[in-house]
Order: sequence, then structure tokens, then C-alpha cells
Amino acid sequence: MAAPRPDNATHALDGALPVDDRPGRRRRARVLALAAIVLAALAAAVLIALQSRSPNHAATGTGVPPGDTTATVQRRTLIERAQVDGTLGYSGAVEIYDRLAGTFTWLPAVGAVIRRGDTLYKLDNLPVALMYGSVPAYRVLKLGIGDGPDVTELNANLVELGFDPYSAIAGGDHFSQATGAAVRRWQKSEGLPQTGEVQLGRVVFAAGARRVTAVHVTLGQDPPPSSSPEQPSGSEAPAEKDSANADKSKESKSKSPKPKAKHPQGSKKPSAKERAAKAKAAKEKAQAEHEKAQAEKQKAANKEKEASDNGKEGSAGAAPELALSTTATRQIVQLQVKATEQQLAHVGESAPVTLPNGDVVHGRITSVGTVASESSENENENEKEKGGGGGGGGGNGENATISATLALDHAVTRLDKAPVSVELVKSIRRNVLAVPATALVAVAGRDYAIQVLSGARRVELPVTPGMFADGYVEIEGPGVRRGLTVIEPR
Repeated sequence: MAAPRPDNATHALDGALPVDDRPGRRRRARVLALAAIVLAALAAAVLIALQSRSPNHAATGTGVPPGDTTATVQRRTLIERAQVDGTLGYSGAVEIYDRLAGTFTWLPAVGAVIRRGDTLYKLDNLPVALMYGSVPAYRVLKLGIGDGPDVTELNANLVELGFDPYSAIAGGDHFSQATGAAVRRWQKSEGLPQTGEVQLGRVVFAAGARRVTAVHVTLGQDPPPSSSPEQPSGSEAPAEKDSANADKSKESKSKSPKPKAKHPQGSKKPSAKERAAKAKAAKEKAQAEHEKAQAEKQKAANKEKEASDNGKEGSAGAAPELALSTTATRQIVQLQVKATEQQLAHVGESAPVTLPNGDVVHGRITSVGTVASESSENENENEKEKGGGGGGGGGNGENATISATLALDHAVTRLDKAPVSVELVKSIRRNVLAVPATALVAVAGRDYAIQVLSGARRVELPVTPGMFADGYVEIEGPGVRRGLTVIEPR
């Protein structure tokens, strides 16, 4: 059996390195592998950094300077606006007068909104109601009166309020039996005497709901005075005074001694009995005339009292008394446009309105005045500039304004008489080439240009600017067309 070979001999036969050289080989291999990993990581980091660069920091080869952006030439409609100050308010101011006698026992609050069928105020705890209509009430409405627009309004309101459940009111301007029945139903619901007649003043017709802006009477206030002028205390009425003077004149004539009659010679002198009879007859005549004057005086007083009583029931004998100031519920903006800028306001045009809190609402112009006026404030300033002297006339017209009204599309809650600003259209340009105003570059002199990208090159095109509006500018020039990419410096 052959003896085993030594290890050295075995490795020598295999052609391997000596055992002492193996650890060095392994170390070199590990170093090379680690270097390869580091180089790969660096290459990946550089690639990621290049791919993540922002377009604002593009390479110079793109033609866009670092920090700048690009925009596109587009067709736009540019609108230039002028700001006009205005005051928020309400339309349709109407004064409501009381035409009934009585004590005010209930009044609405300022700001209250009163609609069809609601109570405007109460007299002797009985309501005065609001009904819709354009013709004011002018007579007592009852069966037998002539046809008229006031009856038309009454019929329409009774139907709308539900007091014609059987649809018996045919409408129109006739006060029918069905109208009277509906009136009684309405009176019952309001706690009024069910007479079937509507007193003058018991109903107020107005064009829509009313918003109370001022109350001119107080609770417990006396009824409105009579329309007939009151006589001063201690003085008599003219008719009474004339009658009294006539009576006194007749009495003085009857009491004054009569001149002795001259009798022709030979005539018989009246006896004492005849003289007494004549005096008695004159006295009786004077008494009869006095009684007649007193009767006429009493008759006139009765007529006056009757007129006063009728006035208390809503006749023309009662003097109307201002009770409430009201407006419609639609909010408006009152504008004062300079006369030199009257063309800014056009009926039907929409305009944004900026409120005191910064909110923006929209409205539409409903009316534009035609007569220019100068405010008293401007007139006072003119007077101050003149030194307060009396020489010269009014202002020179530079401060003259035209009134305009704008109705809001939607009501703004709890705002009244607040200052607002309205932007009116001053000029408009449709379908024009425009770029952001920051893309406009000033060049030598007063000229302007835009920088356009042509591939990776920047090309400067001269342009003529037009209207500036909403951050854009209208441009014109050779080579300017829609779709061009322009540089917008930051």
C-alpha cells in the first residue's frame, strides 16, 4: 500500500498557489467589489439628481433662464373696469298714512318685513292690513259701489289669502255678493266687525311686501286730527259770528227809538194802542228771525259733526297721518357716476359689488339718470375755495354726477346704508392676442418686446401693447401669433 503524499506535493501537482498566498487574493477581491458598489451608487445619485431638476431650473440649453417660467400667447377678451363708490339700500320707498281714528295699540319694529295679509299696525287693537296692489285705496269698498281697479285688487287679495274657498269670486272689478262674503270671512279671521264692508284705511294697497324703515307714531298716540281747520280758542266760527252780529243788529234796531214821523197837517196822530201793537209785531218778527238763525246754526253744527264721524270711519273727513316709512325688500346700490363718465353705466349690464367685509356679489344696473347734479358737499368745497364770498355762481360742473341704480341678484342680510364699491366696465376688447403683463419687456426708448422660444433659442419680437386688464396685456406685432411660447421673468 502506497504511503500518502504530503500536502505540498498535492498542491504542486494541482498547479495551485502556495497556501500562504490565498488570504491576499481574497482581500483584493473584496476591495474591488466594494469600489464597484460605490461607483454604482454615485452614478445612480447623479442620475436621480438630473431627473428631479425643476423645469424652472432647466439646463441652459432649453433657452429658459434659471428662475423664469413660460407662458403661451392666447386669444382673450379683456375688460377694463372703473371703480365707483355706492351705497347699499332698498328700492321702492313708500310712506304709509293712517286714515282711521283710534289709538295706536301695536306698531311694527324697524326692519320688519310685512307681507300680504299681515298687520301694518293696530288702532284700538284692531288691525290695519297690507294687501298687494298698485292703486291706493280711495273709498269704502262695499256692495253697490261702482266697478273699479280697487275692487279688482280686493278680489285678487281675498282669493290669494284663501277667503274664497268656493271659488265664487269671478274676479274683475265688480264688488259682488261673493266679494262681500269673502270680506266677512276675512273680518272674522282678523277680529273685525263682520260687516262685509272695507273701511277706507282698514286696508293699505302696496306693490309687494314692505320693509319698515321708520315708525313715525307712538303707542297710545291720539287719532289723526280732523281735516277741517280748528278755530282759535275763544273765537267764533265765521258763520256763527255773522249770525250773532245779525241778531245783535236786529235787536238794536228793535230797541232803538224810532224817529217821530212827521204827519201832514190835519192828519190823525196814531194812538197809544196802535203804537203798542206795532212795537209788539216788530218784536215778534225779530224773535222769529233770531230763532231761524239759531236753527241754521244748529244745522251747520250737525253737518260738521256728521262729517267728523264719517271721518272716523275712514271718509275724507279725516286728515291722513304719516304712520310708517317703508321700502320694498329688494336690495339695491345707489351710485353717483361722474357726468364725464356717464358712458360707464348701461341699463341691463352686470357688475360685481364689493361689500364692506370684502365679499363680492353681483347685480344688474336697472336705471341711469339723465340729469346731472352737483352734491352739496362739492358745492361747500367750491365755496371754501372761493373764500366763502358771495360772488360767482355754483360749481364749474367738474364734480357733477349722474345717479344710477343697481339691483343685487341676491339679498345681503342685515346690511343697509353701507358703503360699497362697484366695478363698471370702462372698455372691452374681444378676441385679442394677449400674454401675462409680466412677459412684456421694455427695450430701448419706449418700445416693448416679448421673448419667444424657438427650439432652444430665445428670439425677441417687438410688440405694441394695448389694453391692460386682469393681469394680461393685449399685444400686436409682426410674427406674433397664437400658441407662441414666451418667457415670463420672475
